[in-house]
Amino acid sequence: MADSATEAAPKILFVDDEDNVLRALKRLFIDEPYEVFTAPSGKEALDIVAANELAVIVSDQRMPGMTGAEFLSKAKDIRPDAVRIVLTGYADVQAAISAINQGGAYRYLTKPWNDSELILMVRDAEETHRLRQENKFLNELTARQNEELKQWNTQLEAMVQEQTLDIQNNNAELKKLNEHLQKNFKNSIDAFSNLIGMREKSVANHSKNVAALAHQTASAMQMSGEELSNVLVAALLHDIGKIGIPDSVLLKREDQMNDSEFAEYRRHPVRGQVAIETIEGFRDIGLIIRHHHEYVDGTGFPEGLKRNAIPIGSRIIAMADAVDRITNAGPVTADLLLKALKHIEFYLDTRYDRHVFMYLAPILKKKISALDKQGESTIEEIEMQPSRLSPGMVLTRDVRSGTGLLVLASGVTLNDKIIGALQRYYKMDPPKTGVYIKKTDPY
Repeated sequence: MADSATEAAPKILFVDDEDNVLRALKRLFIDEPYEVFTAPSGKEALDIVAANELAVIVSDQRMPGMTGAEFLSKAKDIRPDAVRIVLTGYADVQAAISAINQGGAYRYLTKPWNDSELILMVRDAEETHRLRQENKFLNELTARQNEELKQWNTQLEAMVQEQTLDIQNNNAELKKLNEHLQKNFKNSIDAFSNLIGMREKSVANHSKNVAALAHQTASAMQMSGEELSNVLVAALLHDIGKIGIPDSVLLKREDQMNDSEFAEYRRHPVRGQVAIETIEGFRDIGLIIRHHHEYVDGTGFPEGLKRNAIPIGSRIIAMADAVDRITNAGPVTADLLLKALKHIEFYLDTRYDRHVFMYLAPILKKKISALDKQGESTIEEIEMQPSRLSPGMVLTRDVRSGTGLLVLASGVTLNDKIIGALQRYYKMDPPKTGVYIKKTDPY
């Protein structure tokens, strides 16, 4: 029978063939926050194990009918997550070792026990059980996220297959449509990354901006075609692990988080890697995502890697990520870019890699110079309904569906096929505005 305890209290079971020992154990734990069960034999204890979600099981080794090792082995099959402790006399230490090997016991304690030592051991065992349950929950959450990613990848492949069929049905425009497919494939990846961006609405177009700057930097470093592609895709998906972070944590800056919230936040690079691990050809991309929060001095996370132990793609994305978070507060200006450049310079050799900076800095300086020459002027544009669009027009703003999904990125030149797709989107999921086009184009 259970002692008086709250329903939510962790459950512990003591098994011993001596009734006075069981009474002593119940008295010892009467002030502890546990629901205590007792059993005088292994057979009766197994019924309790089957009926209750136990956190800790403490069993005597020397009992008639069924030894502690035999009982713990059977209990392990029923409640594998329960933490098992064996009590034994000084002469039965070898039997206790057998209990550890056979029954998966966590620790053993000799009889007669020290009360304080036993209480501390049970507390530690219950904490171990709690951590195991949390880990099990996180593993299940990761599995669900991984399944969602598989579904998204299937949808993405279907989109590519549809475009491929269009190419096969029009041999006269094979070359032109093949180029169009490649461009739309990139736009599909961009759209996929924007599903992630919808989890962090305070930073507009973050993944796309990081990917653009990371790709420019990697190109300047003369990376191979495969390396360039991996950096680009990793940058677009680098925050995918944030899908599992609660909004209450995600909406805070790192310096506003308490210890538990920051610990939750620190898991997202690992979750991101796990989420894409099963996609063929994405293993190196997953490693880049896992380590994009590492610092070259070893103070980053999740593993505290240093310098060249951090993948080069991760070091590139770390800088690009910092630049965009500084410049994303509003329209990009020369002053904001200069602020980002100074930020990176200040943290060289601690957070950021000086070698990568040699290639990133000229890109930022060129952008700053261009904005200064243009007087930071904006592009003139006009809002149009999809029915009035014609080939050759150029988008000046991203086109998003009514539910926030990125349909087309700014800068795209329209053709008949894109216009038809836009018109279908406006019927299926109407945006709140029209399509913004360069005003200088002839209408």
